[in-house]
Amino acid sequence: MHEAWRGLRAVARVLIRNQAGELLLCRSRTGRAWVPPGGTLDPGESLPQAAAREAAEEAGLSVSIGPMVYLQEFRPADRAEHVIEVAFQAAALSDRPDAQDRVEPAGPADRPWRAWYIQDVDGPRREVRWFTREELAALQEPVYPAFLTGAYWELSRTEDPYIGLVEA
Repeated sequence: MHEAWRGLRAVARVLIRNQAGELLLCRSRTGRAWVPPGGTLDPGESLPQAAAREAAEEAGLSVSIGPMVYLQEFRPADRAEHVIEVAFQAAALSDRPDAQDRVEPAGPADRPWRAWYIQDVDGPRREVRWFTREELAALQEPVYPAFLTGAYWELSRTEDPYIGLVEA
């Protein structure tokens, strides 16, 4: 392996919207921030496949994957790795999770599935919640990536910039 590729991690995220236009976010592993579902690609998996799998694992939702929304790279301060992160827009096939055996509703009485707790299949129990644009803008806790609290809501994509998996 070429030295430059050591410590490189590819991550797929998914920005899930429901019929009401709300955005779904999960508590981070540390519980200190809100983030879209996402994680490292499994061997042989494409970016869109990983995004759909992560939506199911971290939020319990089935989704229809749409266009790529952003690509970013970063080096986490607490780990020696180089991360390439790609996020896709997605539509939730339902406002409530499919994985009933791993979830517990946590929303208000009039809409119990506005938020829920889920046992991530490979991680901690997490809080998951639908947010309106106004709620995200007013949130005191960090949201990553930060553009989800503002510029994201103005984003308009007419083409899918994802080229796809090319096999030689």
